[in-house]
Parts: sequence; C-alpha cells; structure tokens
Amino acid sequence: MVIPEKTEIQNLLGSSRRALITARDNPGFDEVGSALAWMLFLGKKNLERVDVLLSLQNPNRYKWLPGFNRVRDTIQAADEFVIRVNVAKTKARQLSYDLDGDTLEIRVVPEGGNFTPADVSFAASSFSYDVILTLGAPELNALGGLFEKNRDLFFNTPIINIDRTSRNVRYGQVNAVQLTATSLAEISYACMDAMTPEIATNLLTGLIASTNSFQTPQVTPETLQLASELIVVGAKREEIIDRLYRTKDMDKMKVWGRVLSRLSKATDRIVYSDIAREDIEGKNIDLDTLVDELVMASPEADIVVFFYERALDETEVYVYARENYDVQTMLQQFSPIGTRKQVQFTVSRGRAVAESEVLDVLKSKIKLINR
Repeated sequence: MVIPEKTEIQNLLGSSRRALITARDNPGFDEVGSALAWMLFLGKKNLERVDVLLSLQNPNRYKWLPGFNRVRDTIQAADEFVIRVNVAKTKARQLSYDLDGDTLEIRVVPEGGNFTPADVSFAASSFSYDVILTLGAPELNALGGLFEKNRDLFFNTPIINIDRTSRNVRYGQVNAVQLTATSLAEISYACMDAMTPEIATNLLTGLIASTNSFQTPQVTPETLQLASELIVVGAKREEIIDRLYRTKDMDKMKVWGRVLSRLSKATDRIVYSDIAREDIEGKNIDLDTLVDELVMASPEADIVVFFYERALDETEVYVYARENYDVQTMLQQFSPIGTRKQVQFTVSRGRAVAESEVLDVLKSKIKLINR
C-alpha cells in the first residue's frame, strides 16, 4: 500500500522530540497493536520520550503484546521550566551553566550590549509533547476523556491522524486516511522504514484481528503478502492465533456455550446473541473477546449483534458489520462509540426491550438501503 502522506509523517516525526500516541476510546487489537508498533518504531529514532496513552476497559487482554507494559492512561504533566531571554536588542553570544551546591547558575554572554533583569522571564512549558499520533479516531471526540480533559494540548499540538473510516473529519495537520485499508496496522506498516520482530508481532496482531484472521472481504493478495513479510521479520503468528482465538479455560467455555446456544437470526443478514450478568458472575470473562468469537462463528452474517444485560435496566450492545454497512451511521440515535464497522453503546433498558429496539432499527435501515 502506498501512503501519499508518508513523507509528511516522517518529516514531522523526525523534527519532534516528544511524541504522544493514542487511539479511539476503548480500542481493539488493531489500535493497540498499531500504537505499540509506532512506540517501538519511534523508540529507534532517538526521541526524548514516546508515550502511549490508551483508555482500555480490560487491559489484561493486551498484556502479552510487546511493549504493553509501557502503556499509560493519563497525560504526563509538563516537566520543563523555561527561562526566556529577550534578544531583540542584545544578541546572545555564549550560554553556559554551573552547579554550585544546591544552586544552578546559568550564564549568558551578550554580544555588543548588556542584558538586564527586565529581559528575563520564566515559565513552565505548556505541554509535554510536540506531536500527537492518533489511531482509529474519526474525530477528536472519539478519543473520549483524554481529549475532553486535554483540549488545549490537542488544539495546540500538530496531529498525525491515521484512520480508515469514511467518517473521518481530517482534523490532523497530516491525515493518512485510507478507506481501502484492511487495518490501521496495514497503514502503519506502509509508513515505517524499520522493522523488528516486536514491531512485526504488534502489526500482525492488528492485521489478524481486524480481518478476523483474513476472512473479511477487504483482504487482497497484497494483504497476505504483508502478513508474509511480517512473519519473515519475526512476527509470532502462532502466539497471536493462540492468544486471539484458541485460549479458553473451563469458565470461558461454559459462557461461550451459552452464547452459541442463544445465537438467533433477526433476518437473513442479521444474527444476534445475548448474555446476562448472572451468566458470567464470578468469572473472568472478556466481553470484547466474546464478541470477536461470535463474529468468527457467524461468517454468513452481514451484521452481528451482541447484547449484555449488565443490570435490569442497562444493556450493553456490541455491533459488528461486514460488507458495506456503516453501523455507526445506522445506529446514530444510540450515540455509538467506535467505527463504521464496529460500535458499542449502552441502552437504558432490559435485555428483551433493548434487543427489540436495536434490531428494529437495524432491520428498517437495511430495508431503506436495499430499496
């Protein structure tokens, strides 16, 4: 894949000292894997600091990915104290400093004049980062609390916006938005000029997760060639497959059995299943993994819906779409979070009512699309 913005991205990152990498709120393996790949890649470029900030509902599912131990969930405060010298009238010829006990002395030698105390001012650095790289966020609001709590940072720092959704509003100084890409990992790989086994493992994880192990219609021979190149570099394909699809303990098997037993068709194009809180009470169950496996178990469906009744009047809804359906637009009345292919939202209703409401909306939207 050719990324027209590759040179711009490399130039901006090459002139930066401190980078922040983040992704949409509650990201999946494609966003997390790509973020970690970028962190490891930029670490080879000798930046002063590269931070990955992610808002994760279940961090444990990602702990096996290379570099995940460095993921943070809060912005690091500014850590520089700035001394400003006005050189409009008098130029600085030499700068030196000396540490005398507990006192740091900074000496500025003027050129053709003198400095006065009025020429000197002090400030803390405004922000800790001079570039931000966002992944899978069609707009800044999709970053959730990270953006809401740090608006000034995002409005005053150059942004590299990497995404593959048509709803992206291109808010970055550089926008690598590739609608035909299978994954963010594919876009990221095309922008990098160095690779290690750890970077490759993260990217292959994102690629496999995003394509449901190469089963989505977007997969092309180029996609398979990319996967092959990552494996040659040293990506741990077998571990990735084991972690994403094969690892289940007895509790997970029991819950998965309940999910499959409740699998139903709303139409020829829509399948759904559900589960209640009491079904997983006391068990270490990852809902995102359940949804991924439900999608894998429903290869003929265009839209897969999963309902989790967290309480009597609160149901979490997960929706995944294949083909050309934009479920983020179709379900906009529920204020979903995610992308056009995969969204999540909460309905303040019990499971039965939530199922009826959501499925009715999807069926009516599909009828309109197919007229």
